[in-house]
Amino acid sequence: MVVKVLRLNNEGEGIASIDGKLVFIKGALPNEEVDIDIIEDKGNYYIGKLNNIITSSSDRVIPKCPYYDKCGGCFLMHLSYNKQLEFKQDKVKGVFKKICDIDINPVIYSFNELNYRNKVTLKVNGNSIGYYEEKSHSIVDIDTCLLLDNSINEVITKLRNFIQNKNHNISEIMIRSISNEIMISFDNMNSIYKEELLNIFPSCSIYIKDECISGKKSLIETIENYKFYVSPNSFFQVNSLTFRELYKYVISNLNGNGNALDLYSGTGTISILMSKHFNKVYGIEVSNSSIRDANENIKLNNISNVYFIEGKVEDKIDELKELDINTIIMDPPRSGSDNKSLKSIMEIDPRSIIYISCNPVTLARDINMLKDKYEIKSINLFDMFPQTSHVETVCILERKN
Repeated sequence: MVVKVLRLNNEGEGIASIDGKLVFIKGALPNEEVDIDIIEDKGNYYIGKLNNIITSSSDRVIPKCPYYDKCGGCFLMHLSYNKQLEFKQDKVKGVFKKICDIDINPVIYSFNELNYRNKVTLKVNGNSIGYYEEKSHSIVDIDTCLLLDNSINEVITKLRNFIQNKNHNISEIMIRSISNEIMISFDNMNSIYKEELLNIFPSCSIYIKDECISGKKSLIETIENYKFYVSPNSFFQVNSLTFRELYKYVISNLNGNGNALDLYSGTGTISILMSKHFNKVYGIEVSNSSIRDANENIKLNNISNVYFIEGKVEDKIDELKELDINTIIMDPPRSGSDNKSLKSIMEIDPRSIIYISCNPVTLARDINMLKDKYEIKSINLFDMFPQTSHVETVCILERKN
């Protein structure tokens, strides 16, 4: 059937209407007439499959990725990049209006459209190496991924040659590129191929089953003159250029008095970057491995005024209520913060809150709880994941007089 696409949803799917019932169509753009099949009835809405574009949008471009129709990783590549940025701005504006009844006009910062990812996890089966096909465990065999740093693509080419016609026992490979150095981690490998592997990658950091068999145990990333260990399991932002700019923006908005609190502090990157602006910085993080990495990063940078507390934010934040906390920075998971933590934040009563979010819906929900006491000073977006619907938001909140 032929339908007219009305708009995009928050995931970048086209939305049309059939007899008053919405249908979501991956790959369709606003104002297009498209031929679709209904492949699923979800009760309140349909899922449509795009068969043919009858009238094409002027914003449509031909995806550069040869695997675009199968992989699903760069699922906005059919939309011109300027319109991708506009879509993300409109999405965040709409979410804030709907949830908070607040009108915002965020700036979006973008620094790279392609080749931005410094880390990838690839699936391997026999002679195939690549990504899982969308909604399946079939591997999309790739030679090059346009989202990856070029040095990672060079590694993939060598790995492809290495795995051919071998009983290698590998099912997953993680590759990182940090400061022009490469780390490769294999979930498993037939030991008879170990020497061949080391000859192919003589200067790389190589892990097999979480054991470093060659090269450095950790790579070192430098941000604003601070150094950070990056091990195979470390969480580190995948877009090196954009996260540097985001952190620079965060640091430029600090009111450096008293003490600071870094909630969901991860491996301590922001805590350490803040350290010279405050008397003391306290980070709370639930992951034991992240806490270990964070404490190693403190030692690496000879910092004595940053302290990390292991545990859930909602369980540990009240221990810090009596401190002079001037600024709180929070970077929660996609699910956002929780009511108890938000109430504790308001009781701590910091002068400013900097909320970094990868999900505008949960960000707006949480700000809805804070807005009686705090007002938005600025809200800006960083396109951390070009060619996808995801966007990073930095919201600066200041206590009302």
